[in-house]
Amino acid sequence: MKKILVTFLSLFSFVSAEQVTILGINDMHAHIDRLPQLATFLKQERAARPDVLLFSAGDHRTGNPYVDIGEVPGLAMIELMNALRVDVSALGNHEFDSGLEALRRCMAAADFPFVCANVRSNDGGEFKAEPYRILERGGVRIGVLGLVQTSEGDIPDVHPERVSGLKFREPLSAVRDYVYLREHCDVLILLTHLGFETDVKLAALCPEAGAIVGGHSHTRVDGAHVENGVLITQAQNKVKYITRLTFEVEDGKVISKKAELISLADLPQDADMLAAVKAVKNSPHMLRQLTTVRKDIDNRESLGCLMTDALRAAAGTQIAVLNRGSVRLEEFPAGPFRVEDCYRLDPFGNKTVVMKVTGKELVEFIDAVTASGHYGPPCVSGMRIVTTAQQPMKIAEACLEDGTPIDPEAIYTMATSNYLTGTVSVVPADSGSLLDIDAAIALLQFLDGRPSIDYSSVSRTGGSTK
Repeated sequence: MKKILVTFLSLFSFVSAEQVTILGINDMHAHIDRLPQLATFLKQERAARPDVLLFSAGDHRTGNPYVDIGEVPGLAMIELMNALRVDVSALGNHEFDSGLEALRRCMAAADFPFVCANVRSNDGGEFKAEPYRILERGGVRIGVLGLVQTSEGDIPDVHPERVSGLKFREPLSAVRDYVYLREHCDVLILLTHLGFETDVKLAALCPEAGAIVGGHSHTRVDGAHVENGVLITQAQNKVKYITRLTFEVEDGKVISKKAELISLADLPQDADMLAAVKAVKNSPHMLRQLTTVRKDIDNRESLGCLMTDALRAAAGTQIAVLNRGSVRLEEFPAGPFRVEDCYRLDPFGNKTVVMKVTGKELVEFIDAVTASGHYGPPCVSGMRIVTTAQQPMKIAEACLEDGTPIDPEAIYTMATSNYLTGTVSVVPADSGSLLDIDAAIALLQFLDGRPSIDYSSVSRTGGSTK
C-alpha cells in the first residue's frame, strides 16, 4: 500500500510540474542576413511550445550600416526584433553608440521592455530601462533582471559623450539590491551583458538565480556552464546560435533545469523575414561601388592599416592611430568595396582628433591604447611599431615609415579618434582639434574612384600581437 501511495504521489508531482522554456540570444550586432533562419527556428519553437519566451542579452546593433546609419540609428533592428517577437532585452554597451536620444527613440519603438538594474539618469529622472520585469507563463512567474557591463570611468565600453546624463553602478554591486526578487518569482533569470568571466563571479554572488543568459564576450557555451548551482549560458554572436533553457517548476521551486546550444546555420529562410531584411537593405547609395579589392584581406590589422591610411590622408597628418577594436571586420574578400563596407568596418561614428605630440608622448599613447584594447596593439599609418613578447605588452621600437626612429623630443602631427582620447588613460598634453569627419567617411573619401587596392599583406607591427 505504501509503495502504491508513493507511486501515486510521484505521478501527481510529475503532472503538476510546469515547464518553462526560454530562448536566449546575444550580440546579434545587426547581422540581419541571419534573421530569416532565426525566424524559422522561432516559428518551429512556438508551434511546439506556445508559451516560449525570447530574451536578448544586448548588442543588437553596431555591425551593419543599414541598421547603424540613418535618421534614427538602430531603429531598423528594433523593428526586425519586433517582428521576431522578442519578449525582453538587456542593454548592451553598443546600444549607446549613437547617444541617448537615438536610444530613447529605439526603446520607445520597441514592443518589448529593456531591463537594466545598474543605470539611471544623473538627475534621478526617468530612463526607460526598467531594472527588472516579471512575466507569467502557465502560472509560473519568471523574473528577469538586466545588467550591463562597466569599465574605466564607471561606464560601459562606449565613448563617454554617448552616455552623458546617465550614471552606472558596478553590476556586481547592483545585483545585491535585487536578491529579494526571488521571493516574488518562481524562476529568476539574470539577463546580462557582462561577459562570461564576470557572469561566473555573478553566479557566485547570486545563487538565487536559476540561470544567467549572458552576452558581451561572444563566448560559445555548449549547453550551460554550472557555477554555484546557476546555469550560465551564452550563444556566441552574430545570430550563429541560440540557447534553449528548460525549467521544470513545482510549487514555486525549480526541480530541474537544462540548457542546449542550437545552431541556426542549416535552417531554411523564413520568407516574411527575408522580405523584411531586403526592405531594410534596399538603399542604392549604400550599394555604390568605390573600388575593387584585388586580393583577399584575411586579418584585422591589414584592414586597420587601410583605415589609418585613410584617416591620415583625410587629416593631413604625419601619423594616424586607431585601436584594433574599432576595426569591426576580421577579413574582406577580393571584389567590390562599396559604401556600405566603410560603415561595416567602422560603424561607430567617432570624430577625428588632430594633435601635436612629442615622440615620447606618441609612444606612451600607443602603449596606453595597447593596454586598454582587447585585440593587441593599435593600427598605425606613417610609422611602424614592434611590441614586446612579455605581458603587459609594451612598445619596444617605433619608427617612421622610412625607418627613421621616433625621436622622443621631436614634434609629430597625429590623427586619432575622440573615442581614444576620451577613454585611454595616457593622452598627449595637446588636446588637439576636432574634425567633423569619422573613420568611415575618411575611408569613403580615400577609396572613391581608385581603380583597385591591395592590402592583403600590409602589416606595421612586429613582435607579439596576440
